[in-house]
Amino acid sequence: MLLIIISVLLGATGQLLVKIGAKHLELDFSSAHLLQSLLAISKNVSVMSGVVLYGLSFILWVKVLSKVELSYAYPFVGLGYIVILCFSYFVFKEDISLFRAIGTLLIMIGVVFVAQS
Repeated sequence: MLLIIISVLLGATGQLLVKIGAKHLELDFSSAHLLQSLLAISKNVSVMSGVVLYGLSFILWVKVLSKVELSYAYPFVGLGYIVILCFSYFVFKEDISLFRAIGTLLIMIGVVFVAQS
């Protein structure tokens, strides 16, 4: 259970770092500017830190899947939605609609049901 939670938190934190870094990038993926955009991404510390955390999350996830059933472990990925929603609201000052909040609450309830099974 601990490895599942750590893996999910690393993945969510990686996503947050990518978002922070992406705010400072102006990307154009047309063929004329593709290489320039890829280089800009690779030089962005926040984005690359997020990628590293994704990698660590993946390695832990492989370990998790070697020990538990996928049908048990995978619903815990939903915890990432909760972390992202909170950070989006408090850090990025994003508006959270009532429907988004209710949807996240339903995800939380689902994760609790899975954890109890």
